[in-house]
Amino acid sequence: MQKKVLIIGGGMAGMSAGTYLQMNGFDTEIFESNHTPGGVCTAWKKGEYTVDWCIHWLVGSGPSESMYDRWSELTDMSHIEIVNHDVYACVEDEHGNQLIIYTDLDRLEAELLVKAPEDADKIDELIHACRNFVDMEMPTGQSMETANLWYKAKTMWKMLPYLGALGKYSHISTADFAQGFRNPLLRKAIANLFEPETPILFCMMMLAWMHKKAAGYPIGGSLNFARRIARRYEELGGTFHYGNRVTNILVENNRATGIQLADGSTHRGDFVISAADGHATLYDMLGGKYTTPEFEQFFSSGKTFPSLVFVAMGLGRTFHAVPHSYFFELKEPLHIDPETELRDLYLRVHNFDPTLAPFGKTLLSVLIETRNYRYWLDLQRNAPELYESEKQRIADAVIDVLERKLGGVRDFVEMTDVSTPATIIGFTNNWKGSFEGWMVTPETGFKELPSHLPGLDHFYMCGHWIALGGGVPAAMLSGRNVAQVICKKEHKEFEVAEMV
Repeated sequence: MQKKVLIIGGGMAGMSAGTYLQMNGFDTEIFESNHTPGGVCTAWKKGEYTVDWCIHWLVGSGPSESMYDRWSELTDMSHIEIVNHDVYACVEDEHGNQLIIYTDLDRLEAELLVKAPEDADKIDELIHACRNFVDMEMPTGQSMETANLWYKAKTMWKMLPYLGALGKYSHISTADFAQGFRNPLLRKAIANLFEPETPILFCMMMLAWMHKKAAGYPIGGSLNFARRIARRYEELGGTFHYGNRVTNILVENNRATGIQLADGSTHRGDFVISAADGHATLYDMLGGKYTTPEFEQFFSSGKTFPSLVFVAMGLGRTFHAVPHSYFFELKEPLHIDPETELRDLYLRVHNFDPTLAPFGKTLLSVLIETRNYRYWLDLQRNAPELYESEKQRIADAVIDVLERKLGGVRDFVEMTDVSTPATIIGFTNNWKGSFEGWMVTPETGFKELPSHLPGLDHFYMCGHWIALGGGVPAAMLSGRNVAQVICKKEHKEFEVAEMV
């Protein structure tokens, strides 16, 4: 008789766990509070436009990286059109001086040496490290929780040439590494390659992935990609329950036996997996009875990714002369909320994806990071009219900035859409409105928290509250790893079904 597995959350981690368990003979059901799959890997329609919220680049988009094999287990990657950008970003200072971060390492090195010859030694260090990581193959086939000693030894042997660089650059933050450059524009560009608090190692690996065309953008965007994984799950016999919010995990004799939904109904299963928000899982659904010292420490002092005010605009014209990823300094700071003043603007011009806007038109988006999620949540709940007016104020301010910077913006705006931390919390229930869960820092390093809780049998967690660093690939691997753990517990050899 098939064992029943109930999965809370239909984001990438939940869909991954469900799909691999279906491949291995389990009967799974996913309970998702929204009406679309994907979690934060999402998009939405606004008039003629599709507002894409998540994927900027996807690790494993090309066959030169092992993650491509993992994605190919879940969907036919050969049928997805991938855009490999020549430029990662254009960074500009207050004087209009520009520095181009090319995705080709040779072009990047040449650009940096021309713009900042005084930093030749530091540039050489950066490019040398990136080139070193181009040949590194990440071990993604086997979960380390289930791997035997022989597999672990082989993996360590393959990683041996990279251990020195991995150790060194995982303990230096991107901001600290950037301080080693004398040229102010180059220093700004390096500091903003990703989150300044994350290790520079991540940025180096990102540039290496892009160099070998393994971190491109899938045409169709985030929700389209998530729906491909959802179809694979359902084709294998999995069941999605949309619009069903889980409030409690049922436990009998320290064993997870089912779930309770917001409408009071219950569902029973042999295993329960939570791919939902980690804080809600531990402290709401489980009542705080099965936390661990490590989780307690993370939830008391761990660093999360920030939340976002996300401004999208649909314009009745194209902007092919503007870089698709444009980071420039503002003439005057832009007030976002009581704790957030914006001094640089990060603009994305989505000319590269024709599915997001009608022909001859363009979707623009601006990402604004904030940690003041409480302000936006309180505003939405207690002063809804002010909440809407504040969103409009920010949209108008961004349009004014872009009009002055690019010209031909204000008169062509056909659509505006502003989401806030309150939007993220309402849609995903993510703790603090974080867009990717726990941030990797030089103190935490790259790791996964345990997927199981001591004292609670037949229950597992996966997703970006387990896999530090977040991101769509990490969430997918986290779900795959949990499927392997359950297979091992049930004395099943983990298998992957071929695409038909």
